[in-house]
Amino acid sequence: MSSGDNYVPLSPVLSAAARADVPVDSLLPGDSPRIKGLDQEHVDTLSTLEAELPPIVVHRPTGRVVDGMHRLAAARARGDRTISAYLLEVPERSLFTVAVSLNISHGKPLTHSDRLAAAVRILKENPALSDRYVASVTALSPRTVSRVRRSTVEVAHLNIRIGLDGKQRRADVDGVASGRQHAGKLMMERPGASLREIAQAAGISLGTAHDVKKRIALGRDPVPEGRGARPVRPGKEEDGRRPQRGAADGPSVREPTELLDRLRRDPALRLSQTGRFLLRCFAVHDVDSSTWSRLAATIPPHSAGGVASLARACADRWIRFADNVEREARAKEHSDMSV
Repeated sequence: MSSGDNYVPLSPVLSAAARADVPVDSLLPGDSPRIKGLDQEHVDTLSTLEAELPPIVVHRPTGRVVDGMHRLAAARARGDRTISAYLLEVPERSLFTVAVSLNISHGKPLTHSDRLAAAVRILKENPALSDRYVASVTALSPRTVSRVRRSTVEVAHLNIRIGLDGKQRRADVDGVASGRQHAGKLMMERPGASLREIAQAAGISLGTAHDVKKRIALGRDPVPEGRGARPVRPGKEEDGRRPQRGAADGPSVREPTELLDRLRRDPALRLSQTGRFLLRCFAVHDVDSSTWSRLAATIPPHSAGGVASLARACADRWIRFADNVEREARAKEHSDMSV
């Protein structure tokens, strides 16, 4: 099996699936990511519902249930002869990854322990998948997946990673540093080239290309200190001291539109009510700077004070929300380390 054989695009896997009523007796249990198996109390609750149960997901070639074992058990308990199902056409070796991604947010979501165990298994079966890819499947943070990768001795060490876009990139330090350096040179040689073209030519992600561009604009090396960087142009002050580390040395810079598009593809958000609400809130702000400038010019003077105050209040709420999100993430990562 090649390193990319278990790659499954994270676009909605049900968009092209046919829907049909399937005899319940023809279905087989799938490879469930639930450590404790079925929750009989949840099955009993579903079996008392008079309404039609939501569709389950079935692997058409094998008849195995990918998502919906609780609903299937409830249908059998009710004496239903058929159940509505999406018939999925994906390679059999990819079923576990798909099952995890479909079970992280709806119905009876996977527990934290389930998701950690799923991350371990996915990394064992295909260590080439990037931390961000596995994080998107399991609804864990990329840092948590990285710790799982390092702490699981059975996970093979590969210098290639398959990202969220399905493309392979070098994961070793020298390879990433080389890609950043190459991108920096291309930006100086081809100032009219788009960041997407630079990223593709240098073999780096678009987010990394954004980071390289910002670092160069600030007079810093394309590669953060400690990663084998060699400056494309001088990165030291005249007195010989290296510039102080700043925000550009942190995570790769991403355009808001790119981030929003990525979040919209995240099953943990798009398949939950709270996630969809958050995406709608973000969508309100998904306009370019020129639109904001034109909008500001339309505000009548007598309303300017109120609009400005309300805008600042909204900004303050978003900042406090961002701080709260980061605090919760740190608390969860600390919990992950103690597992």
